[in-house]
Amino acid sequence: MSRTTGTALYAVAAAVAMFELGVAWLSLHPDVSADYRAYYIDQTTTCLNEPVSGQYIFGTEVTFRSGYEKTVQPLKVCGWEGPVGDGLHAVGESARLRFALPPGLQALHLMIKLDAVDFSAPKGQEVEVVANGTSLGTVHVGPGDPQRFAFIVPEDVVLKHPAALEVELKFPDAIRVSPQDSNTRKRSIRLVGAEVSA
Repeated sequence: MSRTTGTALYAVAAAVAMFELGVAWLSLHPDVSADYRAYYIDQTTTCLNEPVSGQYIFGTEVTFRSGYEKTVQPLKVCGWEGPVGDGLHAVGESARLRFALPPGLQALHLMIKLDAVDFSAPKGQEVEVVANGTSLGTVHVGPGDPQRFAFIVPEDVVLKHPAALEVELKFPDAIRVSPQDSNTRKRSIRLVGAEVSA
């Protein structure tokens, strides 16, 4: 083998090694969004955000049952299945909704109507309600007839995201229906209705 051929082979081997190192570095440090990283890589959430508009007629109560898909779909950010006949089923350890807001609002009222899934009976479910990243409190949701819960969203919380109210429901006691279910399949509550008003 000539000296020129040997040098060329070393150069090719070095280029391949550099390429493989680059691929390895990118696989360890991917350039992805924070939502993607939290769901797929770090697995710190069971809720992968969808780019929904939050289109909503302000001050009206939304029904989260089958037959109302057109009004429900723009609000479902993540963590939901349905709607079906008895409501929108939460899956995972949290679920999110987005409500687009008209300009110039201050404090808001949030109403949600929930019931716990049947197999959580008689214990029910604890649900923490978070708006624009701020906890509004925790409620106990029992199984059976849907219960209405009302919250005041303070002005400083509204002003964090004045174009939309981002609502997250967290389920610390969500249940695995089957032992092989992942955290993203845990069950907790059904959402039956919601309303945002001034």
